[in-house]
Amino acid sequence: VGQGRVNQLGGVFINGRPLPLVLRKQIIELAQLGVRPCDISRRLRVSHGCVSKILYRFQQTGSIEPGAIAGSSTPRNVTPEIEEKIDEYRRENPGMFSWEVRDRLVKDNVCSRCTVPSLAAISQVLKNRI
Repeated sequence: VGQGRVNQLGGVFINGRPLPLVLRKQIIELAQLGVRPCDISRRLRVSHGCVSKILYRFQQTGSIEPGAIAGSSTPRNVTPEIEEKIDEYRRENPGMFSWEVRDRLVKDNVCSRCTVPSLAAISQVLKNRI
């Protein structure tokens, strides 16, 4: 476990660990009140980069949960519903790449960015369907 350090603003953090949910929630609440990211940063003693990253992720996903810590990923299963969608995309566009399928699954709200299958899993489905 890493040790707590003090950032340039006087806030305590543990390098490589996510910011506590309480602080994440405060960042979102202050932003929704119209407080600028640089002011949130100073008020909560969290780096501007961290504030920006949390606000961006919230804007993209609606979640304040931290991303996975490197090396701790769990496999995301391809459900029958997702397989069916992949088949549908493949029928529409037989030359579609795995990354295009992944982007489309998210765009069409079949999956979120957090639950979309890996490129390897999508490739496997595409190969098995030829």
